[in-house]
Amino acid sequence: MKILKWDFEAFIMDVNQENSNFLRIIEKILDNMFLLIKWSGIPFLLYLLIEICRW
Repeated sequence: MKILKWDFEAFIMDVNQENSNFLRIIEKILDNMFLLIKWSGIPFLLYLLIEICRW
């Protein structure tokens, strides 16, 4: 149980830092998710626009 407490305290100390490892990892994940949404969403919106114009 003490090891879990130490790990949690180390995690909290890391998150409280301005340039923590955890925040950098979350930033990379969010950047990649946005990139995926952007590059899959733009062609889909173009497809919808073309289909709407066909009516």
